[in-house]
Amino acid sequence: MQAKLTLLQEELAGLELAAQHLDYSITRCANLSDWMALGGPTLEQLERLESLTSRFARLSDLLIQRMFRLIDEIELNGDSTILDRIYRAEKRGWANAANLIQIRELRNLIANEYASESMHEIYTTVLSLAPILLASVPKITDAAHLLLKQHLPRIKPEA
Repeated sequence: MQAKLTLLQEELAGLELAAQHLDYSITRCANLSDWMALGGPTLEQLERLESLTSRFARLSDLLIQRMFRLIDEIELNGDSTILDRIYRAEKRGWANAANLIQIRELRNLIANEYASESMHEIYTTVLSLAPILLASVPKITDAAHLLLKQHLPRIKPEA
C-alpha cells in the first residue's frame, strides 16, 4: 500500500505540471480561427498546435489511465476497464462521463491521426475540450490529497 501511496504523490506532481503545460498551450493557440482564416497556420503555429495536442493527450492519459486506475487500486476497486473508471469518476463528481469518453476518443485519434486534412478539426476539438479536461484536475487532486491524508497515518514505516 505504501508504494501505491508514494506513486500517487508522484503522479499528483506530474498531473499538476501537465495541467499547467496544457493551459499554457491553450493560451498560445487561442487564435486558431484567425490562423485558419489567413490561409492556415504557419510552421511556428503548427508547432504550437502539435504541442497543444500532445499536452492534451498526455493530461488525458495521466488522468484516465494513471490517476483513475491508481485511486481505484488504493480504494480496492480492483481491475476495471477504462469505461468502468470513467463512470466511477463521474459518480465521484470529478467530470461528466460523456465528456471523459469524448476526451479519451480524441486522445486516441490524436495518437493515430496522420492525415493533414483532419488536423484542423482535431485542433478545434482539442481547444473546446481542453477546458473541461483542466476543470477536472482540481477535483481529482483534492480527492487524491484526501485519500493520502486518510491512508498515510495508518501506514507504519517498514523496519
